[in-house]
Amino acid sequence: MQNRIREKILGIRRRLSEFEWDEKSRRIEDKLLKEDFYRVAGSIFLYCHFDSEVKTDLLIRESLEQNKSVCIPFNLWKNNLLIPSRIYSEADIDRNKKIPQPFILKPFPAEKIDLAVIPGVVFDVYGNRIGMGRGFYDRFMKEGRKNMLKVSLAFDFQVMKEKLPVSPWDRCVDMIITENRIIDCR
Repeated sequence: MQNRIREKILGIRRRLSEFEWDEKSRRIEDKLLKEDFYRVAGSIFLYCHFDSEVKTDLLIRESLEQNKSVCIPFNLWKNNLLIPSRIYSEADIDRNKKIPQPFILKPFPAEKIDLAVIPGVVFDVYGNRIGMGRGFYDRFMKEGRKNMLKVSLAFDFQVMKEKLPVSPWDRCVDMIITENRIIDCR
């Protein structure tokens, strides 16, 4: 069931025109940048977008300029784990890989992250999410500190009104920001 839902939404997402992808991503990023919880966060964990995910370049750039502690995922593919890795500039990101990650692992403790921006393929209004299916982010969210705010960025069509079929190990996000709305799932 999750695979069917994932493939359907990925298909829609892949059909976005370059213009729609850029414009909607920018609106979503701008919304996050205006939020109080973003402004007060001293440390932020951000995914580096790939394929047709909501872009995060502006968020990375702005967060670095504001001297926040910025972390992105360093993926340990064999173990299905990600390690938050601190970056100090955009030049620290290896964009030659399918999924961008830091050139050098500089671990940052998950329990010290104030705000985590979590990717996903499909969400529901209750904060449930379906990712790419390997559990990287579910394990990461379990490791993070209890009051770490977990926010997902999504195009409006990625958010369902009906509850998604989830597994016991799946972790919820606290908030979803789309180009049209902000959904508080708490």
